[in-house]
Amino acid sequence: MNDVKKSTERPSIMSSNFISRLAPTPSGYLHFGNAFNFLLTYLLVNFHDGVLHLRIDDLDGPRVDRASVEDIFIQLEWLGIDYHFGPSGPDDLYSRFSQQLRKDRYFYAIEVLQKAGHLFACECSRSKIRKSSNSTIYPGTCRNKNLNFLKENQTWRVIVPENTFVCYSTLTNNKKEIDLTTGIGDFVIRRRDGLPAYQIASLMDDIEMGVNLIVRGSDLITSTGAQLFLAKCLNDSFFPASHFVHHMLMKNESGKKLSKSSGNHSLKFLRNKYNRPTIVYQQSAEILDLPFEDIQTLQDLIEVFRTEMIQRKSLIAFDD
Repeated sequence: MNDVKKSTERPSIMSSNFISRLAPTPSGYLHFGNAFNFLLTYLLVNFHDGVLHLRIDDLDGPRVDRASVEDIFIQLEWLGIDYHFGPSGPDDLYSRFSQQLRKDRYFYAIEVLQKAGHLFACECSRSKIRKSSNSTIYPGTCRNKNLNFLKENQTWRVIVPENTFVCYSTLTNNKKEIDLTTGIGDFVIRRRDGLPAYQIASLMDDIEMGVNLIVRGSDLITSTGAQLFLAKCLNDSFFPASHFVHHMLMKNESGKKLSKSSGNHSLKFLRNKYNRPTIVYQQSAEILDLPFEDIQTLQDLIEVFRTEMIQRKSLIAFDD
């Protein structure tokens, strides 16, 4: 591998359709929040005549189980969401599309960053970090210790200098700024168990797929910042030109973010209770402030979404 970017040039976002992805993690049964994200991504790609990938983030082997992988394909079929590229089922995932098959690419990017002086080794455990700081942001304890990268049982972190800000474009071409120093700090890029961390794996996959539209929850705004910063460090000029939609988080009755353990909010539960996904379409439309009462099918949702996008010029304005 001679470069961290694709070997073929990606088309400009201004002259091409959007390319996006669904990127679930198979660490539990999908819930309504996942469905909302899938549907919003699907609707936007469909409206812009774009391309949709299915990428299953299965790099964290210990957290992945086959039942959760199977659930992804079951629920996508139930929702009626199809995609242009990606695995057709669990066996196809493991044989051709698993992130486990792309680890060399992630490690290569980490090596590039390490040789360029963007990383440092850190021996701090999570409990030590919590004890040494009142903030959830890493306090920089090991940044200047010059620890040996080859030592086991330590993480590698990205140096985020003071007053580091990154900008991203929303769907409506507004520019938004993220304070990376106070938002995430020196973040982990190589885990204590030696695996590449989420930020570098997600970035490298998006670059490889040519993704230029990323739809994610508002809790991942700092991940957007971290990945844009990494792209800059890797001298990638394409990922920073992407458009980002950060939508609201779906919460339960207690106001807490839905999790994979949210039983009565899981799509498996909803599918068994309602049989048809109409309730998911209607609730998603309501969240998007669309007329939802007459929506029965995915095609109904597509048509309502398209009509409102044309009439309003800008329906999706979560970041704006």
